[in-house]
Amino acid sequence: MVLSFAAVLMLGLLAAGHADSKTVLFSGSLQGAELGSWGSGTIELDEEESYLEGEALRVETTGFYEGGRLQLTRPLAADTFLSDPEGGYVRLVVKVHEPEEQAPVGPGGMMGPGGFPAEPGMMPAEPGMFPAEPGMVPPEPGMIPGQPGMMPGQPGVDPGMMIPPEDPAMMGMPPEPGMMMPGMEPGMEPGMMGPAVGGVGVPQGPPPKIEQLRVLLVTDMGAVDSGPIVLADYAEIVEDWVQVVVPMSAFKGADLTGSSIQHVALFGDVEETFWVGELELGYEEQPLVADAGENITTTVDRMTPFEAAPQPEGVSASYVWDFDDLDGIQEEGYGAETSWTFLTPGYYVVTLTVKDPAGRRVDRVDRIHVKVTE
Repeated sequence: MVLSFAAVLMLGLLAAGHADSKTVLFSGSLQGAELGSWGSGTIELDEEESYLEGEALRVETTGFYEGGRLQLTRPLAADTFLSDPEGGYVRLVVKVHEPEEQAPVGPGGMMGPGGFPAEPGMMPAEPGMFPAEPGMVPPEPGMIPGQPGMMPGQPGVDPGMMIPPEDPAMMGMPPEPGMMMPGMEPGMEPGMMGPAVGGVGVPQGPPPKIEQLRVLLVTDMGAVDSGPIVLADYAEIVEDWVQVVVPMSAFKGADLTGSSIQHVALFGDVEETFWVGELELGYEEQPLVADAGENITTTVDRMTPFEAAPQPEGVSASYVWDFDDLDGIQEEGYGAETSWTFLTPGYYVVTLTVKDPAGRRVDRVDRIHVKVTE
């Protein structure tokens, strides 16, 4: 069989890894991959969560080294994606779990142990703090139900078991000179209540939420690591779903020339849940160019110009700018050239997102820092 010159050229490009290619591992269903855990993390199909019309993958992560992985049924040639790191990419569509706000605890109408209002000056050992349960032995003066800091009804606590507290000051004994009573702060008089022991009166911080992801590409010759991927750097494309495109140039690790990608592992930065709606590896011979220029120093109330680098000849693109990432990635400016006036001094992160109007190429993102003075 004689191949035409065009066919020979195409085969040569494919062999060299320089033709556009895309391998979808998940998009509503698994495609050429199987699921597996990584460390104590898990990953599974979640029938109760969906992205567009398809199911989503639920990933339970406990940190940057515990999560889930997709094992490729047919390993991919790493050169296809890594021979030109600027053209190669990993694309994810993800959604993170929004943890419920923790109930506040402490005095002044805030909630104390067991959900009972904690009155100012009221300690867990005071009579009347806990309602009596059938068969429950009333506490003796200075005694605390269960283990110190534990409440009735928690696992491992016998409702009738009474254990003396570890701190003598909790047993009604007078404090030694200069000794701080539990819940007191420096300068407080005895009898005044500050934050109490066992968490009562201690302000609760915000619940943990995944803010960064990590992707690991594992081959038969080693692995490359994306490093922390900050989700706030990417725009929301569907309600609560964010599209993340990480160029292969961001991955660091072993030289994988001639290797085969066998696993793609996914992690979050805290113990929480996130979902994956789509996951693909791709290569674009002529990717969009996202280059917002150098960092800028400007002053308040001054119209500051911004200019993006042009695209290669024949490539059309749209440009969207966000001038303050603290409120999420918004559409605040358009076009290769635009301007913005900063009203207050400070440090700002400006995000440029370059898109293909026809949707044939993936979005590319660049960021610069702006210092604004008086």
